[in-house]
Amino acid sequence: MIAVVDTSAVLRLFIPDGPIPDGLEKFFRGVETGSNIAIAPELLMVEAINVVIKKQRRNELSFDEAKALISLLKQMPIRYFSHHSLFNSTHKIALETGLSAYDALFLALAQERGATLFTADNKLQSEAEKRGISP
Repeated sequence: MIAVVDTSAVLRLFIPDGPIPDGLEKFFRGVETGSNIAIAPELLMVEAINVVIKKQRRNELSFDEAKALISLLKQMPIRYFSHHSLFNSTHKIALETGLSAYDALFLALAQERGATLFTADNKLQSEAEKRGISP
């Protein structure tokens, strides 16, 4: 299985501030064995670092915890894709759905690659389900 993993889903593996999307842990076990492939737009790491910074500023993470978390995120077995080829479809999806361009980017990648989408974002999950690309 090939699946796009969005930032909210990946972070739930490390920061327990909500439920982990159904099937995500099993999916990543498959990634480790080579039977699944995790993909994401390059934006994932920027969004993840932004969340880490916010949590540091709220004193929810220490500097050392943040540094360790960023290191773990960099080691995740995710194949990253450039945004450039996804601009037109991202724009179209965002206008059609009301999603932010950031969220629409993940959906555009899933559609382009014929992949499913793992997310912890309810609105994004709903749009993925409407398009038949949720796990």
